Amino acid sequence: MKRTWRFYAAVWAGKLSGALLKLLGRTGTTLPGAVAQRLDPACIAHLGASLPEGVLLVTGTNGKTTTANLLANILRAAGKDFAFNQAGANLVTGITGALLQDTGWSGRLRVPLALLEVDEATVPKVCAQITPRLAIITNFFRDQLDRYGELDTTVRLVRNALPRATALVLNADDPLVAQFGIGRSDKRAADPSGVMHQGVIYYGVERIPESSAVSGETREARFCPLCGAPLEYTLFHYGQLGLFACPSCSFRRPLPHLQAQQVRMEEGKLYFRVGVNAYEVALQGYYNLYNALAAVAAAVQLDIDGEAIARGLREFVPQAGRMERFLLLEGEVTLALVKNPTGFNQVIHTVLNGGAAGIRLLIAINDLAADGRDVSWLWDVDFERLGAAAEAGEGRVDLVVCTGLRAEDMALRLKYAGVPEDRLRIEHSAEKALALVSAGRGGREAVYVLPTYTMLFPLRTLLEAAAAHTGRGLSAEGRASA
Repeated sequence: MKRTWRFYAAVWAGKLSGALLKLLGRTGTTLPGAVAQRLDPACIAHLGASLPEGVLLVTGTNGKTTTANLLANILRAAGKDFAFNQAGANLVTGITGALLQDTGWSGRLRVPLALLEVDEATVPKVCAQITPRLAIITNFFRDQLDRYGELDTTVRLVRNALPRATALVLNADDPLVAQFGIGRSDKRAADPSGVMHQGVIYYGVERIPESSAVSGETREARFCPLCGAPLEYTLFHYGQLGLFACPSCSFRRPLPHLQAQQVRMEEGKLYFRVGVNAYEVALQGYYNLYNALAAVAAAVQLDIDGEAIARGLREFVPQAGRMERFLLLEGEVTLALVKNPTGFNQVIHTVLNGGAAGIRLLIAINDLAADGRDVSWLWDVDFERLGAAAEAGEGRVDLVVCTGLRAEDMALRLKYAGVPEDRLRIEHSAEKALALVSAGRGGREAVYVLPTYTMLFPLRTLLEAAAAHTGRGLSAEGRASA
């Protein structure tokens, strides 16, 4: 593709706006990307053309940020240089801005490779300009229906956008993802750099401690994508993820190339094996097993050696709001982003199985554009588990503070879920809500802060300030990700 004056103007204007932000003491990639896109909408295509090792793309509903950062840590352990939208700005403007950070004034990237977390609805826009070398697809769940529309629409958009030349790393346990491999070969073929790779590589889980032959959870994929017959399961992991097969046609859970076995969680870490290789990663929640496994599968596809993969996982530090821990004067506080029913259910499961004598929750729900305007999804979350735990002994829910623009909606949902009214509080001030959830806290009580996206960083800022004020700072995870 021939570069024009518009491209060079876009690069210079974008980089100058980034430099201006730094002078003002601010950070960000969205504004420089927006400036560059305004001058040259094909900016990503021009920048991508100067990457000899291509683009690695990560998309899906849940786990994009964690998966991308896990893979980034593995790439660093392997000594790779790459561009990366680490801040999670995964729309066109943020992706453009991230690429510009590693672009010289000549318009050429200074690194050979790019790792891009891409919003599902943005995948068609990105793939219209570049052909990713590899695409990781984590899972598909209902999320922000007002923005994405029905889930089938999102799946179709992503599936139709991915070029045939792109190698796929697919979650074998999610029928909505596994179907992307239909009609694609899993035989080894040469990528653009001449290295032999498989066209499709599947990753999956043998079982987790909570796997069951029956499930009462909401499932997104009930029907076969080929013939429409109801899918049958021999094992559920969570949501629609598990061992599935169609009784009427050939569609079934593919045999994973990489399968996690001997999965366990101890002291805030996940442990698992893939074949003869043992891995550990400082993440809570079995749903994060899939994020780690996706990163491992991608690294194997990229021919990264096993020692670098293990070290990259072992030295990983969670990103902002992904079970991030803060050490305050009153004790430890864990911050976890929640944004859709399945993700919230998995966080609830992790909270209730954390081993604490008592649990206190601060749930912060907003309905701004980035959160999704429609909060009816709260009624699909299994808050009844909190209602049941409110009356339990060990691990009982002692207090739930609701804040955010939709605090009353959240409190009402919890009341109907069986959480006693005397355990519920509404406090619209985020600062006061944090103080309230920690007031009179016992020594063995665990505190979790669960915000939607636009409440995540305001609450994180308050937690950072509180941690700094006590002189104890962030936990090991928090320090490295701050």
